Amino acid sequence: MSFGKFCPKCGQPTEALVSGVCQNCFLEKHDLFEMRDFDMPTCVICGKLQIKGMWRGYSEQDIKEELGAKVKLNHDLDKPMIDVELVKIEPFEYDTIVKVKGFINDALLEQEKGFKFKLQKVSCDACMKLSSNYREAVIQLRAYDNKETDEMLKLAQTMIEKEKLHDSLSGIVKTVKVKTGGYDIWVGSKKASKKVVRYMSKLYKVQVISSKTLVGLQEGGKPDYRFTFCIKR
Repeated sequence: MSFGKFCPKCGQPTEALVSGVCQNCFLEKHDLFEMRDFDMPTCVICGKLQIKGMWRGYSEQDIKEELGAKVKLNHDLDKPMIDVELVKIEPFEYDTIVKVKGFINDALLEQEKGFKFKLQKVSCDACMKLSSNYREAVIQLRAYDNKETDEMLKLAQTMIEKEKLHDSLSGIVKTVKVKTGGYDIWVGSKKASKKVVRYMSKLYKVQVISSKTLVGLQEGGKPDYRFTFCIKR
């Protein structure tokens, strides 16, 4: 590789000068980007991350994208490219390497910096509600015998947990065994409960008896109901 220029500061040959000096000398005095140590709220119960005010399932790719969005670039940098590497050193702590490339005065520059990144341990809104016995619905399972009732319970538990991927309130708050036979399942989400009950009623070919109880008022004065769905043989 041939060089036609020399840095007037360090005397080294260089392909291009940036503000009158070579790239190394330029980067000794200037930063391509700035970034601070950064914490991201994560729920210690369900493991979801809070990104832009929304709770999402844990994803290192989402973390990288959010960290990349926090990078403050040098205003002279043209066509910037940002790369973020994460190395987990503790369950809630990472070493983070941020690399930035871009052009200044038609010279391609590259700089990397290391940061600490932590997941801030909190409880998300849905998990806080579920831990305080919040429920929008109760599913009552009343089958022919204990075997079928237990089968229904296991299926309901599996489906409610699966719905949690799409509905944060889809969790079982409490399971109460009824003396006369069967179970009452307290469920955080009315929407998830309806989906589970609809499927089970078709599977077991039974009709669901539903009712609702006024438990208070929502914001704006709208009535707030708790629903009961009874699957009975």
